[in-house]
Amino acid sequence: MGEESFLGINQSQSGARWVKAISPLTEGNQDRFAAALKEVLDDLPLPIARIMAGMGLTAETVSYYVEPKIRDLLPNPSRFKDLDKAANRLADAVVAKTPIGIFGDYDVDGAAAAALLVLVMSDLDVKCDVHIPDRFTEGYGPNAAALIALKEKGAELLVTVDCGIMAHAPLAAVAEVGMDVIVIDHHIAGPELPRAQSVVNPNRLDEDGLYGYLCAAGVVFIVLVGVIRCLRERGYFTAELTPPDLLSYLDIVALATVCDVVPLQGLNRAFVKQGIKVMAERRHAGLTKLADVAGMNSAPNVYTFGFLLGPRINAAGRIDGSGLGVKLLTCRDPDVAAGLALRLDELNRKRKEIEEGIKIAAIDRGAEIDHPVLILHDSSWHEGVIGIVAGRVRERFGKPALIIAMNDDGLGKGSGRSIAGFRLGSAIIAAHQAGILEGGGGHDMAAGFTVKAEKIADLQTFLNGRLMTDLGGVIPQVVHKASSLLSVAGCKPELADWLDRLGPFGSGNPEPRFIIPDCRVKFAKLIGEGGIHLSCKIDDGSGAINAIAFQVGGTPLGQAVLEASDGQCLHFLGRVRRDRFRGGNAMQFEVDDVAVPPLSFAR
Repeated sequence: MGEESFLGINQSQSGARWVKAISPLTEGNQDRFAAALKEVLDDLPLPIARIMAGMGLTAETVSYYVEPKIRDLLPNPSRFKDLDKAANRLADAVVAKTPIGIFGDYDVDGAAAAALLVLVMSDLDVKCDVHIPDRFTEGYGPNAAALIALKEKGAELLVTVDCGIMAHAPLAAVAEVGMDVIVIDHHIAGPELPRAQSVVNPNRLDEDGLYGYLCAAGVVFIVLVGVIRCLRERGYFTAELTPPDLLSYLDIVALATVCDVVPLQGLNRAFVKQGIKVMAERRHAGLTKLADVAGMNSAPNVYTFGFLLGPRINAAGRIDGSGLGVKLLTCRDPDVAAGLALRLDELNRKRKEIEEGIKIAAIDRGAEIDHPVLILHDSSWHEGVIGIVAGRVRERFGKPALIIAMNDDGLGKGSGRSIAGFRLGSAIIAAHQAGILEGGGGHDMAAGFTVKAEKIADLQTFLNGRLMTDLGGVIPQVVHKASSLLSVAGCKPELADWLDRLGPFGSGNPEPRFIIPDCRVKFAKLIGEGGIHLSCKIDDGSGAINAIAFQVGGTPLGQAVLEASDGQCLHFLGRVRRDRFRGGNAMQFEVDDVAVPPLSFAR
């Protein structure tokens, strides 16, 4: 069974097992290193000191982790294959003022990557024309018609961002008409690279993979560092003509890094940490107006990017108006930006309504299927929200989930979300190579694809087999890791402040979770449209704190809390947060799971 269960919880109300977060140190050494950290950092709470010690941080290294700097973590751009070729070609375009055509993806990362390139090239007085494909009429990735259209509108150089690594036929067609194409991507590459002047992708098979965690906007940032360096070496800049301030655009890179759910480690931590600071300065009209429309009422953080700004930009590609995200991110006029922000907010509201109906139907169907990989499809489902729904279905059942929107011609557009240990992107590429899919690709944890209706059963068999290979055919029990026990009295503002300094949290850098044991539920009620979330107040004897659990309406977890108001004690596992709605020093516990104490007792 692996690690010893925490508090004896082998199966919580959500079916998970609780264990203590792994530390390379013994208990004694962890306490010793924690004490050393408390000596060098003023007012460091003991739980945070122990977490830091368990992460391997020492008095000598902790400052570099707490405050990561771009200059310390940015690699030499030349380490990437083809990057010098791409940088020199873009530098040629800057010197000659060559118009550039940019083809991007319709998600946040694609919009941000395209916007970053447009903004910096605009600073260098180079005209750019951007095309973001319509998800419904063009699908994902470059198509020859759109690329040729960019050429006909005046582009003399084409750049694909956040796409292109698998676009062999379209890029070959463009090469035939004599156009140079630069591919800047981060998706998993196949053994054959597309025909292009240069292909910059840390996930090429001939790369070492050390920076495979970057999102597309992060790769574009490094390419632009290379371009600026190249122009410096050519003597392009003068006292009057200074290089663009790339660091001033880190809010856009941070937005993409958070929303593309890439690991928040190494350089990505620096991108996000420093990008949050740029966001706080409200430099860019588009993000500033979108934050205002979204109701951002506190200093920006990862939540701002991931839950306020990102979904609104994504809504353009999911519902209507795929190019709106780039327009917003590149807009320098506050009045125009305000109008774009309102439009994106409206699309996001519409997206939520569509998503909720499909999610309910998909979860109902998923409950009736016993395959280790859930594949659900329907001709009435909206293609724009299937990725979000796939994530919800995976969360509910703990299995890889693929949601497919079928059209009237029997062709389905699918999106999948995976679980740890099952490399979905590689499996989808393999299914395409096996002739089961019309196309597809992605990351370990997420993928998109196109499939004919008559091939769905073959896809089911194929993915079940891949899961058998990767995981022995067994869906592992969900395991929740907790750093330590905590009392309600210990949920102080200082703890939340120090947790913020340990961030940004996300993929690859999970936010520490705590267990507040033996709590009575003072009250509990479902909130939100349709009772999707749960709000409650819990008391462990040291005090009471407001708590919230998201997306638990109608689940065993939500039901357990609602029924516990009769005096039963529960253990609560979750995260300590400042209460954004009440403000000030108000604290909140965000609940991830609850469990009945094995030896419950009444107070």
